[in-house]
Amino acid sequence: MNAKDLKVMMEKGIAAINKKATLSTLTRLYFQIDENGILKVWGTDMEHWAEVRTDNAYDTQPGVLGIDVDDIKIISKMSGEITLEDVTTEDMEVGKINIKCGKKIVTIPRYQDIDIFLPSMDESEKKIMSVKENWLLETLVNLNTYTADDDNRKIMQVFNFNTKSKRIEALDGYRIGMRTLENQIIYETTENPFDTVKIHNKCVPVFKKLMDKKSEKEIEIYQDKKYIKVKGNDFTYIICRIDGEYFKIDSMLDMSDDYRFVPNRDQFLEAMKYDAELRKTSGAYKVPVVLHSENGNLYSYIRAFRYEAFDEFETSENSMKDNFYIGFDPQFLTDAFNIVDSDKPLCFGTGSKAPLLINGNEYKILVLPVNIVNENIDYNAEFTKRIRGEVA
Repeated sequence: MNAKDLKVMMEKGIAAINKKATLSTLTRLYFQIDENGILKVWGTDMEHWAEVRTDNAYDTQPGVLGIDVDDIKIISKMSGEITLEDVTTEDMEVGKINIKCGKKIVTIPRYQDIDIFLPSMDESEKKIMSVKENWLLETLVNLNTYTADDDNRKIMQVFNFNTKSKRIEALDGYRIGMRTLENQIIYETTENPFDTVKIHNKCVPVFKKLMDKKSEKEIEIYQDKKYIKVKGNDFTYIICRIDGEYFKIDSMLDMSDDYRFVPNRDQFLEAMKYDAELRKTSGAYKVPVVLHSENGNLYSYIRAFRYEAFDEFETSENSMKDNFYIGFDPQFLTDAFNIVDSDKPLCFGTGSKAPLLINGNEYKILVLPVNIVNENIDYNAEFTKRIRGEVA
């Protein structure tokens, strides 16, 4: 087959491999020609598997072979038509593969491990939903920001497919990112929170290889008692289930709008990006950005180590009271406004110690505030000076 096409397939399969694995069978990419002449390439770390398929191979014979990931580099440097030929004989201690490209022939070791295959789903397998490829990729890449890095809290490292409330959820302990499933096809509504589809965030770098951000092909998601299967037109991804009850997100979203404001997304995002950069100058002392309203106008203020920043925002709606102050990590607001899909997102909450909910069209983000009561700053005085233009 063509070297370029083969290289793409190998890159996709390798995405599921842990190259630092101590078990040699897990540092190999496996190739199979099935009885229909379909070429399958897959890799695994035994927690998730990625298989890529193509019928763009010819002069084939059924069989399976494994190639070490270090030897894959030999193939990836070739161009033109490539032929992989198993030249193993019975007297060889280690099998061999001839890789032919034009007049060049390179021989590399050949491995065969009959136990390294995609796991089969059992009789409890259910088709959960169907979504567009580009939609799923975009969603999980965006919501990955809201999953945790702490491997001790695996339930915070997953994307929860809440078919009952029709949304995908991600939570890291400080904020929640969500996207609605209202426009997707749901086949199985899961009532039991222990049984919702929960895909570990280690899928994200693999999906970036497997999926096309422009493709609108259907992706089907299945689940049985042990695995979750994500099946596309030319790939299958399987990952072990993460068991456990997910967080009760509905109760966290049950909040009144004692205050609300609707900012210009781009203007607010630009200011929060700037404030997040200023905050880095404070070192370990993580200063907040504080939001305040006066006479119907919305303002923000941050004091970092050497710098201060003050901004005034356009709003189409603002019901904050003049004596209200609330602080946030500016990076959290930057992350939220980076993905919220509305030019004028609705932001609301119940008080200075309660979460802020940011609503877009399909995306919804909840962000916890930070305590500003103990800060050695008189925010009332600071805002008053700047609003009146009294700062030299």
